[in-house]
Amino acid sequence: MRPRRSFRLPDGLTFGGRVPPAVGLVVALLAVGTLTGWITGLAGVAALDPGRLLQGQLWRLVAWAFVQPRGDVLGLLFGGMIVWWTGAQLAYVWGEARFLFRFFALAVGASVVATLAAIVWPPASVPHLGVWPVANALLLAWALLYPEQQVSIWGVLPVTGRTLGLLVVVGTLLYGLASGGLPGLGLFVPHLGALALAWAFSQGRLPTRRWRLQLRDWWQEREFRRKSRHLKVIRKDGKDEPPRWMN
Repeated sequence: MRPRRSFRLPDGLTFGGRVPPAVGLVVALLAVGTLTGWITGLAGVAALDPGRLLQGQLWRLVAWAFVQPRGDVLGLLFGGMIVWWTGAQLAYVWGEARFLFRFFALAVGASVVATLAAIVWPPASVPHLGVWPVANALLLAWALLYPEQQVSIWGVLPVTGRTLGLLVVVGTLLYGLASGGLPGLGLFVPHLGALALAWAFSQGRLPTRRWRLQLRDWWQEREFRRKSRHLKVIRKDGKDEPPRWMN
């Protein structure tokens, strides 16, 4: 499989050539965002809060994915490791531009799902902070891309990509149920939304390129009709003949 062409980002974001710059950018934003939230005590301003989103605080669509809860050092380390590991391989296949687009799309999609769910189901209105919904979605995307490839969980348990994807989905559901039964799943609505979107990306259910082409064709046809409105058909002696367009 050939890598996709990608745009250029500063080479300093490769961390010495270890990851593509796009992945390094996400990891750097995660570290900077988290430390800033901890130092200033303003992490809550970035949280995914459906109620605040409905009030127009649109930065919460994405900001929450770059700020870990205060004191969650392990979450920062392991979440960053998953982004680092999966991102390096996904950016190679998708291309760096598409990796960045899909990372942000997963965050926005999870926010939209959580906000819509909160309207009809109060348990989904709980604010959320942290990269884990997107990190797990990237892990699922990798597993669906390499279903037969073997990976070792924490260096102990060898599983295939297909099994890993299943563990991510089932584990998310079990964590939610263990947090308080069905209402506990409300805490994991962003996770489930991101996982669903990752699956849709991997299955081609979101053909964004085809949509762009269709939109381009529609726009070109619209522009052609608009520009030809001032043209009229001139007929000779009232006889039917092939029309001659005159400006």
